Amino acid sequence: MSSNPHMSIHLHAELLPNIRQLTLYVSLPSDSYTDKDGGRLKPEISLSESRRAVTVSVEEESQTMKLPARVSESSRSSLRFPEQARSGHTGAVPDVTRMEFSFRMQVENNEMPGLKKDEFVDDLTPWTAEDMSTCAIVQCRECSTVILDSTKNNEGWTWKNLPSGNWAEMMDFWHCHKPDPHEGHDHGSHDHKQIEDPNAVLKGYGAANQISASPGIVLVDVASFLVAESDCNGLRKSQNERIPQTGNPSSRVYVECESCGATIGTEDIAANGWRLFKACIAVQRHPSSEAETYPKETIVGAQLLEMIEREGVRRFVIHYGGNDGLLIWIFNPDIRYSSVNSNHSITAQRAMKAFFQHVSDVEKILEPELGKPASMSLEELYLPMSIYEDLSSALSQSNEMLPASARNFREWKVGFLNRLDRKHT
Repeated sequence: MSSNPHMSIHLHAELLPNIRQLTLYVSLPSDSYTDKDGGRLKPEISLSESRRAVTVSVEEESQTMKLPARVSESSRSSLRFPEQARSGHTGAVPDVTRMEFSFRMQVENNEMPGLKKDEFVDDLTPWTAEDMSTCAIVQCRECSTVILDSTKNNEGWTWKNLPSGNWAEMMDFWHCHKPDPHEGHDHGSHDHKQIEDPNAVLKGYGAANQISASPGIVLVDVASFLVAESDCNGLRKSQNERIPQTGNPSSRVYVECESCGATIGTEDIAANGWRLFKACIAVQRHPSSEAETYPKETIVGAQLLEMIEREGVRRFVIHYGGNDGLLIWIFNPDIRYSSVNSNHSITAQRAMKAFFQHVSDVEKILEPELGKPASMSLEELYLPMSIYEDLSSALSQSNEMLPASARNFREWKVGFLNRLDRKHT
């Protein structure tokens, strides 16, 4: 592999599991067919013995990239550059400084990385209750101030996974349609206390049953930890930022680190506790382990994946309370790709392929003018400004990583949000 920091060979590959194919993009300098003396050259491309990597060479420069999946032996025959560069060649993108080529390769029959559909949701959540220990420590992501300290809790923390986001709706349905606990009971009786199912509270379908924070217990959902305020150290309510509540003039207050002022979470009045954003904290899961974090865009991606499963939508308006925001269309929620260029050197990543636009008036999309129909297949996601900015930056950087011919789809920009892959964590 060339050690040239200004590498001119750019490679990018995407796995298309539905059609069992892999698309390889190769971007080369426009003079790749001409040597220093004006003579004729031809770039070379080859597939490794294992068929899991490709190598492209131009004169003295060479670049190798691992593919997202192993390809078939027959793919070797399709890896050929044209005899000479010309703008009319199929697959080459006319450009003043660069040429681009694309190749399609068949994936090996027994080589289909991915998860079964019923494993989709369980695999996307960072830091589940099962990942934690009773002596886990939660810290501020920015300054490492300890927020939850197991040494101050003699029995340690109890971690519990919260149900899915449509839990409340399911419970309302179950309460109205639950089996009669007293078969043969006189249904004309008005003694509601006697006919109420005594297991309603224990099983979670009681009408008054609701989630509430309790000391010593950490409730875990896709993007946050719900904790009791009394269990937290080094946090305070912020007066600088407030979360607007749709249809409600009041607002929910942010919780921030006393040491550095970073946003850590939000007050959850309904649950009588604080929600600590996973994107804003670091977790030391065991006393002998190092504190770990996840990329903020990976956690936001997990939220989007959960909403896709729950609501059945693929388009989202993401904003931080200001006028501008992001309109995102999750084109493929689970894709494998590899990319090597002057700014990135990545092998076999698991991600979501997203089409996105920057919008200047979020309210106009969420609340269209009178007479204009509102989209029924659009969900809203509010994020703190720091998380929103990291998400926007991650999408823009992934777009720049792509070859020029693959960066746009009509009016959309194309990008990736790397997602959690437990097989490699």
